[in-house]
Amino acid sequence: MEVQLLVYDLSRGLSRQMSMGFLGFQLDAIYHTSIELNGREYVYDGGILAIQPYSSHLGHPMEKLPLGSTSLTMDVIEEYLDSIRPIFTAEAYDLFQHNCNNFTDSFAKFLLGHGIPEYITGMPRAVMASPMGRMLLPQLVQSVNAGRRQNSNGSLLGLQNGAQQAQAPALPPQSAQLKTSAFPSASHPHSSLRLPSFSNAANTKPVLFEKKPPLDKLIGKLGEEMAGRPVVHSLRRFLEERDSSSSGTRTKQNGPASVAIPDLAYLGQFVREAVQVMPRDTLFAAVDLFRCSLVDPRVSGFFAEEPDHATVQSVLSVVSTPGSNGETCPYALRLVALQMVCNLFSSPLYERELFSHAVLRPAVVQLVSASFLDDNHNSVRAASASLLFNMALAIRRSREGTQPATPPLPDEDQVELAASVVEAIGQETASGGALQVMLMALGHMIYGAPLDGELIDLLRVLDAAGVVQGKAKAFPDEPLIAEVGSELLGKALEAGGEK
Repeated sequence: MEVQLLVYDLSRGLSRQMSMGFLGFQLDAIYHTSIELNGREYVYDGGILAIQPYSSHLGHPMEKLPLGSTSLTMDVIEEYLDSIRPIFTAEAYDLFQHNCNNFTDSFAKFLLGHGIPEYITGMPRAVMASPMGRMLLPQLVQSVNAGRRQNSNGSLLGLQNGAQQAQAPALPPQSAQLKTSAFPSASHPHSSLRLPSFSNAANTKPVLFEKKPPLDKLIGKLGEEMAGRPVVHSLRRFLEERDSSSSGTRTKQNGPASVAIPDLAYLGQFVREAVQVMPRDTLFAAVDLFRCSLVDPRVSGFFAEEPDHATVQSVLSVVSTPGSNGETCPYALRLVALQMVCNLFSSPLYERELFSHAVLRPAVVQLVSASFLDDNHNSVRAASASLLFNMALAIRRSREGTQPATPPLPDEDQVELAASVVEAIGQETASGGALQVMLMALGHMIYGAPLDGELIDLLRVLDAAGVVQGKAKAFPDEPLIAEVGSELLGKALEAGGEK
């Protein structure tokens, strides 16, 4: 399906005429954008709506930009839109920080692997960088809010939130809007601490392993029969073209969206077959190819929706199962398996699937915990910490309610992960990078956690604050030791223990 960006000018030409005099630079429009897809126009206006194209009072757009084509099905697309509706509400709208262009940028990244042009998303920063823009801000905000108050549903465009909402099912009442109150609550010790590294989880991105290895060498390790499969040729072409388009100057006509993805059903079949027939010592090559493809959210979104997560599960199963002679998983296979799961987080669909699937969730928890025990490979410990960091972000967002579609991770899993990372922090002596990611993961996991819960009880028993602070001698230049050890763990646990 073709994806078009519809670009409107809310100023109706006044910006082009007057911006130089008022702002000191040329601003062609006050941009309002929407996405046209499959015969509908998707817009953030008092909520995420799917309307008849050009049916708002803005009429026809000033410009239509072709962004590319997506192979995602409408079922997957609608499921994604449902997952972000609690974030894009009338209450959450902000003229400069959380507007229609932020929605279309996020939607485009999900559909195509890249966002909308930077000159549109960067417009608020450009306006606020000018002295006159800062002076006009109160009047601009007042004008927008006045227009929204005229419509009971918070609409800017006069759209009715329901009458024109084709393919937009209502949310349950308990998750109908984004929580806008401060978190944690004022009574929680974390609310009074200075925690700059953990202040903005909503905009913190997951760790992805995007580097593409030398494909000739990697494919050569597949063996002649597996390397000759058509899906391997199409996957190679996809990775090379995507890498080339991402590194070049992105225009309206090219970029990762212009790169055709391989047949993903055949890709999953290839990986599952490789698990069955390839030696464990070389299986990492097939998994690494799969890992590279998952950087694209179109690919990770497909496998997040795969029945029973058969492909990912097949890889995790061979990693956790001893070989025929009782040998443990080879280092290279364990490393790329950790990176593979990290890259699944390129799709927002994956968090919900990971936390809710009764088989996948314990397999990933076990992968993290076991990988922290690898004393011989810094890279494995760092990759394990990165995966835990991605999970910790999801745990925190679920706790804060900023992503209501993501269920909470069960307490027993949080306890197991926390115990493993505290032990790993205590044993880390060689890699400052691995320690840093471990501390970030632990910090996000415990930020705002209930003081009477199992997670905090465990951290008190383990003297986690002492373990973290004990790393200061070996890593004197790591500021997270004080922020996590003294503040998040030390002061907060002491305050909670006094209650």
